[in-house]
Amino acid sequence: MSIAQLGLNPQIVNLIQDRTLERVFHDALFPRLLYRSEAMAEKWEANIGQRQVYTRTGLVSVDTTPLIPGSDPTPSTYAIEQWEAECSQYGKSLDTHMPTSYVSLAPTFLRDTVQLGLNAGQSLNRLVRDRLFLAYLGGETCAIAAALAGATSIAVASLNGFSEVLVAGRLLPVSPANPLAISFSAGPAANSVVGVVPLVASNPFGPGIITLGAPLSAPLAIRAGVRAVTRSRITRVGGAATVDGLVAANILTLQDVINTVSRMRANNIPPTSDGFYHVHLTPQGEAQLFADNAFQRLFQSLPENVVYRDLGIGQLVGCRFYRNTENPDLNNTAKQADTSGGAGSAKVSGEIGGEVINQSGVPILREMVVGGGAIYEKFVDEGAFLTEAGVTGKIGEFSVLNGGVSVLTERIRYILRAPLDRLQQIVSQSWSWSGDFPVPSDGLTGDSARYKRAAVIEHA
Repeated sequence: MSIAQLGLNPQIVNLIQDRTLERVFHDALFPRLLYRSEAMAEKWEANIGQRQVYTRTGLVSVDTTPLIPGSDPTPSTYAIEQWEAECSQYGKSLDTHMPTSYVSLAPTFLRDTVQLGLNAGQSLNRLVRDRLFLAYLGGETCAIAAALAGATSIAVASLNGFSEVLVAGRLLPVSPANPLAISFSAGPAANSVVGVVPLVASNPFGPGIITLGAPLSAPLAIRAGVRAVTRSRITRVGGAATVDGLVAANILTLQDVINTVSRMRANNIPPTSDGFYHVHLTPQGEAQLFADNAFQRLFQSLPENVVYRDLGIGQLVGCRFYRNTENPDLNNTAKQADTSGGAGSAKVSGEIGGEVINQSGVPILREMVVGGGAIYEKFVDEGAFLTEAGVTGKIGEFSVLNGGVSVLTERIRYILRAPLDRLQQIVSQSWSWSGDFPVPSDGLTGDSARYKRAAVIEHA
């Protein structure tokens, strides 16, 4: 069957046949897929809606004691931990009403295609971004209300990283039988979490109430830090104990990146497949690095160097630096809630499980340093959805080059549906992707942090 027989307007048929439509859709994705490129793609072998459990092994303990002559080695074991993925389908549609702009029909249709492509790019990019930041900001928050000595519960800015604990390699909800050890930046002695309740059910990583395993040994001040023993280590410029310690003078330096990478290397975190750690920089963080005295000395008397000529750092100190306007901040995160306790400006984003502005009103900027195996893309081959029932319209999956750079549009399905209304005036366009972006854990190897293969740098 020819495309013309599907009932599409002849002008749109021409766009399809000369490949203009496909080109525009993929070009629109290009600037928005930096985080998705960090995910290692693997095919999902189960159904949509199902959960799969994956295992990661620890190491056999090292033993340098010589064997007793004539005796056999003692059998040893190694620990196994689990992490999960759940397959879901994502997508969006736009309808184009043909008579609305009869004279400029083709530009109107192409404009809708561009907007749909941008939405697909941003949606998948933010799925990866949010999963990474939820994992690597988890387990560190602030109290949003003061608590007296003897209290058995406290209100915190974010429940991210406090609701689950690894028990015998399995991830289980915290409970009296499975407590999560915590400490405080000041005041009470160490304690544990045995239950959590979000203040808003639809925002599980936003503000909530933590039930403690024992009464507080001393009063807890508002905005005091609360830390899980399993939290990932955050590099906070200036060494502040919480986000409230960040001030305008705490700007990013090259040494902060070096310190973060050295800690990852100490945990034996491998670089990515290209041999480098990847640093996702905010534009502000990039500008701050150029103001760093140590960075400037590296390029002293080299004004024609590509770094200064193109305002692009490229490769340095074992890292590849990427300018990423999608790093989370006050303006591009959702599910925000007031966590000031009525005495300041602090706000948390439940989308990333971290605060995006501190109590003093300083916006929090974050850089992400990614090592090898930090996140996976478990995808469903949506081409298998097509059956002998046939197709009404056009469905495609493409791989293209844009300016010599490979555009990550693989596994995103684009659907153009022929007009099915009685007057055949409304053409529908959709994108679809099915899968998950799970973040594997390494809680049984190295230090006590559950996630180790990436790290966050916080600064003003």
